[in-house]
Amino acid sequence: MIKSIMRRSALLMPLVALSGCSNLFGPEGYFRDRGDDYLKADVIAPMQVPAGVEQQKVEQLYAIPAIVERDQELAGSFEVPRPQPLSDSAFTDRVKIQKLSGRRWILVSAPPAEVWPQVRGFLSRNNLNVVFTDATSGVIETGWLKFKGDEETKDKYRLQIEQGVQPDSTEIHVLHMSVDKDLPSKGQINWPARSINGERESWMLDELAATIASDSGSSQAASLLAQTIGLSDKVKLDAEGEEPVLRLVLEYNRAWATVGHAVRQGAFSTWGSDEVVGVYYIDYDPEYTDETEEPGFFSRWFGSADEDQPESSSPYSLSEVLAHLQLEDTESNRKIFKSIKSGSADPLDEVPGYLVVVRGWNDSIEVRVRDGYARNLPNQEAKKLLNMIRHNLI
Repeated sequence: MIKSIMRRSALLMPLVALSGCSNLFGPEGYFRDRGDDYLKADVIAPMQVPAGVEQQKVEQLYAIPAIVERDQELAGSFEVPRPQPLSDSAFTDRVKIQKLSGRRWILVSAPPAEVWPQVRGFLSRNNLNVVFTDATSGVIETGWLKFKGDEETKDKYRLQIEQGVQPDSTEIHVLHMSVDKDLPSKGQINWPARSINGERESWMLDELAATIASDSGSSQAASLLAQTIGLSDKVKLDAEGEEPVLRLVLEYNRAWATVGHAVRQGAFSTWGSDEVVGVYYIDYDPEYTDETEEPGFFSRWFGSADEDQPESSSPYSLSEVLAHLQLEDTESNRKIFKSIKSGSADPLDEVPGYLVVVRGWNDSIEVRVRDGYARNLPNQEAKKLLNMIRHNLI
C-alpha cells in the first residue's frame, strides 16, 4: 500500500510542477511578458488640483514641445528615404582628401573632438615640434623644419581643424610656409593666404590622411579641450520671411564652388551658371534613382538604346532666362536680384528647371531655389530641393 501511494505521488509531482510553472510564466501568469501592455493603456483625465494648492507647482513630467515651424502645410503623403548604400571600404569613406576650386583638404567622418588627438599623435610620432595650439579655434602650428636636400630655406606648417559642412564631420586644412634659412625665427609670423609650396603642402596632407585612416579602427579617444570646435553648424536650413533659405558659414568662393558641385550630383543637372550674377540654372529629375548610375553587365559591353538619347536640356540659355525674369516688386526681390536687369517685360513660354541663387559674402552666404521665372516655390518643394543640395555639399 505504501509503495502504491509513493508511486502515485511521484506521478502527480511533475503535473503539479507544470501547473505551477504555467501559473507563474503563462499568458496569465505572474511573470508574464508585459512588453505590449502600453497598447491597452487608457487615457485618464488630467490631474485636478485641490483647492488651496498652487497650480504652478504641478507640471507635466514629459512635456510636448510646441511646433515652431513657420509654415503649417503638410504633404498628403510621405516617402521613406532610401537607405544609404554601404561602402566597400569603411576607411576610404571615413577619410578623404577633397579638392575643390583649387584647394585641397582632409575630410574625416568624425567630430573634431575625436580628430584633434589623432592629429596631435601624428605630429608627435613624426617628431614634428609643436610651438602653438589653440583647441578652442582648432589651430596647431609646428616649429621650423628642415627638409632634406634643401639647405636654403626652413619650413613651417599651420593646421586648421574645423567642423565640416556635413554633421559629425571634420575638415583639416594645411597651410605651408617657407622662408630663407637666415631669417630670424622669433617674432610674429605673417602667414600667407595660400601655401608657399604646393608640393610640401600635399606631402603633409597625404601623410596625415593616411595616418588618420590607419588609426581609424583603434583610436576612440576624444579631446575635452577640442569639444568647442564645431559647436555651430556651417550649414543650416533657415527661412527669410516665408521663404526657405540655406545658410552657409563659408567664404564666398568655397560656397559658390560647393553649391556648383552639389547641383551636378544625383538627380540634379546643370544647364548654365553665371558666377558674376551668382545663379545656377539647373534641372531636377524626380524619377532618378541610384541604380541609374550603375549599368548592368550586358549594358557595359553592348550599350543600350538609352545611350543615344540626349540628356535633359532647356530651350533657353541662362542669359535669356535672366533677361525675362518675372519678378514681383518686393523688398526681398530687390535685394536678391539687384544686379540683374530684365530687358523685357514679356515672359518666355514655359521656362523649365530652377534657378539656384547664391548671395552674401564670407561666412554669411544664403542659397535660395526659385522657379524658371525667379518666382517663389511652394515651401515644401523649396525645402526638399535645398535639403538635397545640402546633402551634396562638400
